[in-house]
Amino acid sequence: MTAEANINLKEDIFMTAEEQEKFNSSIVMEPFDPTPVKNKFLDIQYGTLPEQLLDLYLPEKGDGPYPVLFDVHGGGWMLGSKRESFIAKKMDMLNRGYAVIAMDYRLLPETHFPENLYDVKTAVRWARAHAEKYNLDPERFTMIGDSAGGHLTLMMAFTADRPEYAGYQYGWENYSDAVQAACDMFGPSVMDSRARYFYRESGVKRAAFGEGFTIEDIMADCFGHEDNLLKLISPLELIHKNIPPLLIMQGHDDAIVPYQNSTLVYERICKVCGEGRAELLMYDDYNHEDPRFYIGESLCDTLEEFFNKHLPH
Repeated sequence: MTAEANINLKEDIFMTAEEQEKFNSSIVMEPFDPTPVKNKFLDIQYGTLPEQLLDLYLPEKGDGPYPVLFDVHGGGWMLGSKRESFIAKKMDMLNRGYAVIAMDYRLLPETHFPENLYDVKTAVRWARAHAEKYNLDPERFTMIGDSAGGHLTLMMAFTADRPEYAGYQYGWENYSDAVQAACDMFGPSVMDSRARYFYRESGVKRAAFGEGFTIEDIMADCFGHEDNLLKLISPLELIHKNIPPLLIMQGHDDAIVPYQNSTLVYERICKVCGEGRAELLMYDDYNHEDPRFYIGESLCDTLEEFFNKHLPH
């Protein structure tokens, strides 16, 4: 290895100010107006706390019971909401016979992990407890999450019905929080110090949030600094042979969550569970929350194909 290569491995390469500004403008989460959706139930309190709210959207056609797609928004565990996200890009699932549920979960700095995970799990248990009322199919629950929501989706998939991750104090203890299939869109899977070196290995330019403030700083606010504990709550370390089928979508040029978060999860699942339990869609030149992930109905086409392959009929 040359001296120059050594230097490159030791130093991150950050976007220029112009590149950063262009990138920031491409990932703005737009408010979603639910008014056009005819069959909906808004601001349902799913847990014991007043801020634990979800929106439930039902198909206009079909008798059900409906499979469910839970949407877990991104935003670095500190931004976003059930109606300020990329939820609009998933609403075509209603036309494919799916109910869609978007939930608010508590954000930084008011709360920290695992409270956000407890919220998502409680929302799933609420839906299972109310499946008959809303004509939902509790055997066909699916989930999608992007970025921080992707991390929470991975945690949901890998820790189903484990009491230490459940947050039963918020309700519906007698119901399962398992999902039968999931989609992770560029979610962090490695929370400890190993992740610091991913950009240096790849040479991908990374984004910053203000002067010297990086994704590692945000993660430290949410998860702490203790490396051994961070490894214990990294989704990569929680993979086991009974996890549900997982679709992973990632851009190789991701400036916030390095692509290795996805390749390592995929490789580990293949090793632990065998071929076919996971699918990895790696897009060579896509960035974080790249608009091309959401063009037209392509995302819903991809989700429907994957879920139809793996859900019971």
